[in-house]
Parts: sequence; structure tokens; C-alpha cells
Amino acid sequence: MIANLINENILLPAMGGFAIQLLSLLELAKVPISQRPDLKSLVYWIPYLVNPLLGGLLGFTYFHNEQTINPVLAIHIGASAPITLRMMASSRPPKTIEPQRSIPENP
Repeated sequence: MIANLINENILLPAMGGFAIQLLSLLELAKVPISQRPDLKSLVYWIPYLVNPLLGGLLGFTYFHNEQTINPVLAIHIGASAPITLRMMASSRPPKTIEPQRSIPENP
């Protein structure tokens, strides 16, 4: 049953989310040693778990009814999942405009 749940619709977007985190790890080579984060801290590694989970979740919501998916699109959705969800969470719904009440005419 678990093998049915973890298919390419979830795995590829999760890999995209993980790949983005690997890019940030590669960028640490350019940062001076005195400014590098503490790699022994658990807090530093949380995004390496959360971003792939978010990517897999968003990939599932996009592709749960699809039989075939475009692998590049699936990886892109997973890579952009944290940004997509952050923008969705921070956006405000438009103000609702109440309909005007019609004033009954007196004959």
C-alpha cells in the first residue's frame, strides 16, 4: 500500500524540493568560515526534511489524478513548493463588496 502512495507523482516533486536545499548547501563553499552556520544544529537541517515533504504534498495535489506526468514539471513544482505555499499563505483575499440594497419606491 505504501508503494502505491509513493509514486513518481510524489517522489519527483519531493526530489525537486530536496535539490533546492542542496543548492544552498553548495553555496556554503563561498561563505567565509566565520559566517557559516552551525551544521551540527538540528535547526539547520529542518528545511532538508520539510521542503521535500512540501514538494511531495504539492506534487500530489497537482498530479493525484494524472496517469502520466512530465518529470521536469514535477521537479519544478517540488522545487517551487516552499515559495508557492509561502505566497499563498501571505496573500490576502480581496475585500468583499456588499451588494447595494435596493430602496423600495413608494408610489
